[in-house]
Amino acid sequence: MMEKAKILIVDDNPNNRLAIRTILKGVDAELHEADNGFDALSMTLEFDYALILLDIQMPEMDGYEVCEQLRADERTSEVPVIFLTAAFKENTDKMHGYKAGATDYLTKPIDDHILKAKVHVFLRIYQQHQQLQENNQQLQENNAALQLAASVFESQQGMIITDTTNKILRVNKAFSEITLYSQDEMIGQNPSILQSGRQDKDFYRSMWQSITETGTWNGEVWNRRKNGEVYPEWLNVTSVKTNGVLSHYIGTMSDITEYKTAEEQIHKLAFYDQLTGLPNRRLLLERVQHAIERSMRDEELMALFMLDLDHFKPINDNLGHLAGDQLLQQVAKRLTERLRNSDMVARLGGDEFTVLLENINSVDNAAEIAQEIIGSLIQPFYLSIENKIEDKEVHIGVSIGISIFDRRYYESNQAQVMTPQLLLDNADVAMYKAKDNGRNCFTYFSEELTIAARKHIELEAAMRGIIEREELRIHYQAQVDIATGKIVGAEALIRWKNVVEGFSTPWHFIKFAEETGFIGVIGEWILNETCRQGKQWIDAGFPALKLAVNVSPHQFCHNDMVSLVTNVLEKTKFPAQFLELELTESGLMENREKARLTLENLRQLGVKISIDDFGTGYSSLAYLKYFPISTLKIDKSFIDEIPYKRDDMAITETIISMGHTLGFEVLAEGVETLQQLEFLREKGCDKYQGYLKSKPLLAAEFEL
Repeated sequence: MMEKAKILIVDDNPNNRLAIRTILKGVDAELHEADNGFDALSMTLEFDYALILLDIQMPEMDGYEVCEQLRADERTSEVPVIFLTAAFKENTDKMHGYKAGATDYLTKPIDDHILKAKVHVFLRIYQQHQQLQENNQQLQENNAALQLAASVFESQQGMIITDTTNKILRVNKAFSEITLYSQDEMIGQNPSILQSGRQDKDFYRSMWQSITETGTWNGEVWNRRKNGEVYPEWLNVTSVKTNGVLSHYIGTMSDITEYKTAEEQIHKLAFYDQLTGLPNRRLLLERVQHAIERSMRDEELMALFMLDLDHFKPINDNLGHLAGDQLLQQVAKRLTERLRNSDMVARLGGDEFTVLLENINSVDNAAEIAQEIIGSLIQPFYLSIENKIEDKEVHIGVSIGISIFDRRYYESNQAQVMTPQLLLDNADVAMYKAKDNGRNCFTYFSEELTIAARKHIELEAAMRGIIEREELRIHYQAQVDIATGKIVGAEALIRWKNVVEGFSTPWHFIKFAEETGFIGVIGEWILNETCRQGKQWIDAGFPALKLAVNVSPHQFCHNDMVSLVTNVLEKTKFPAQFLELELTESGLMENREKARLTLENLRQLGVKISIDDFGTGYSSLAYLKYFPISTLKIDKSFIDEIPYKRDDMAITETIISMGHTLGFEVLAEGVETLQQLEFLREKGCDKYQGYLKSKPLLAAEFEL
């Protein structure tokens, strides 16, 4: 009976060892640990291991030296060693590691499924190897070769006995189960009847040379079953001598189809996207590295596209993730059908794809292909929706960033060393520029885009921790009742205490916060601080004012606004009827049904809703009946030219009239002159705010 297989985990970091042990929990093997190379080598003298998981970076003796010493020792020279390496050193470590004797590699952080699959494969090989060794030992120790063969003949491994001319004398039941040939069909035949043609004559010539010279051979062979199916097997052939004279050959075989299937699955998991079947980032980077080397060698032009689908998120959110998955699969199919067989389409994750074009004729050729991809993806897609008879027609767009690699330009400009990741990063920068340019277009990477990307990183770093550093301030701009002239409310406006290059206006600051994901934290802080200040004014005896807080479309769509507002009101004790949330038209229209439900829940809390900058977005009053809105705010751009531009005056009058017809209060923004105020009073506008009354002020100044 074979002993339980043992696996040695070598890593100087106890957390890493614990993580691996946790992943391998339930694996049928003893798990041993060593925290340094010296202990690992000592343990291999005491135990026989089926597999060694070896960290590379360790003090005193690193993984390379440990592996070299293992390979130098006859007892451990064949023990499989899987190196554990950090991703950013992967290629360098591979070259060094394979020279040292590594069998395989895993990249940190370790993927649980791949590690388990690889361990199972190596344990299966170890068990098969142990079984073969036991069989061979029995054969060699028995004086009567045929009697010995008979004693183990009915094992679960396939066995075959031939004479010295290679004529089959006997096969066992397991052999028949593997090959589908009965014993009667095989007796008298040559084993070559099983050959599939996958291995050539040189392969079999080398195999028989080993048998003749050493008396044994083992390895992987692809044979053909009786039904024509080609399958892999692990074959061990041993020559049998009686009284020193060759008398028979005995072959033992195991069907390793399951092992090969597992090997293919490991490869698929490691290199392909499971949803679309396209190559993943890892395989893409390997292919791009090869393309760069080829471009350098043959002076060929190559291009790498970064694609990001426009309007994918609303489809995924509204129709469900299954519909989103269908759409991604259809996009992958269209991209693959459009391109040459030599081109590569990969999916990086989410709704991001890449296209690698090798050996293109010119930069313009890349532009033509990009335009064709855009044209292809703007055509409608049809998705199967559960409980719907007809497929749902949906439309998307695509923003494409293009990074070009030209050896002549590269060498003449003495650019930094080109790597696959750098080429991918360049395409990514260009893709975001394409989005800024209006989406559904393509943009080439340039040095200017690199500078802009670096500036973006600097600004993002400056923004981190601004709340903790108390760098944000809220200014309050009075809102005035036109009929009475009294201040009835105020709009809370965010300001950054420190002037930072790159944010010339508060609008730039808010837009950047949305792009980088900081808007959620900042928006929550503004809401908290405004309600806190409002409650402080009430407690101090000031008349209660309606305080308006701007909510960005990104914050409204991606946060649970009802829960946020509820929590803030409970925390600050600010009366809900004095809180007004200002939303833009575009923020409401991105997902109308979800927006309506959210606004209805907010209204039930007592919170008021206003539409900010009205007239600059969809500019339609018809859809406003759909939402529980209390106030329309006329955008400053329509007020600025009153009374000089009749068009602006007519638009403003129409908004006031129709707003009142629908039951809304109307507030004008940016009022700076008495003429503007008189016009608004004449047309029945309810409120105004602007420099005519007051600029935005800090809370202490506003109280005066």
